[in-house]
Amino acid sequence: MQESESQNADLPKTCKPGKQSLLVLSAIAPNRPGIANDISDLIADCNCNIKESKMKMMGGTFSLVLMASGSWNSVAKLEHILPKKACALGMTTMLKRTDDIGPRPNRLPYHVSIVASDSPGITREITAFFAQQDINIREMSCDTYIAPQSSAPIAEIKLTVGICTKLSIANLREEFESFCRKLNLDATLEPITR
Repeated sequence: MQESESQNADLPKTCKPGKQSLLVLSAIAPNRPGIANDISDLIADCNCNIKESKMKMMGGTFSLVLMASGSWNSVAKLEHILPKKACALGMTTMLKRTDDIGPRPNRLPYHVSIVASDSPGITREITAFFAQQDINIREMSCDTYIAPQSSAPIAEIKLTVGICTKLSIANLREEFESFCRKLNLDATLEPITR
């Protein structure tokens, strides 16, 4: 083994030359027009690409989570430049390198949609149900609104979960329906077929 190969063997997966590196960025900032473009410009200027992103206005705050990819040097440049640029934009950021986990053949993707009266702890109850079943939540969004007819606060919760192939879907569906009846949740649990 050559010396450079020996040195590279000890590097974490995200640092090996020739491999695309991945960086997860979480950011919040006062909302204003053009802020998403400022972040996109910065990432492109570092020769990185946005692989995934979620952006949303929450109150008067802009929130963002994204995963950028690029060569090891490009991602290192982004890690170096971003904190100073973010500060100038009034943005609070967190950065973390990650690895591509690839496809999960032993997990079936399912979409869960729940509508219920909004109350403190409803999200905790739902996430606890899936944790007790050893089901990984890959994505979750929660929104609230006022029902037009009753003026009652309503919670709409959407999840994407990965269900282990060894788990009985029929049994899980029965347990989920029982859980939803107990909490008076209107919910669906459907496979993602795309």
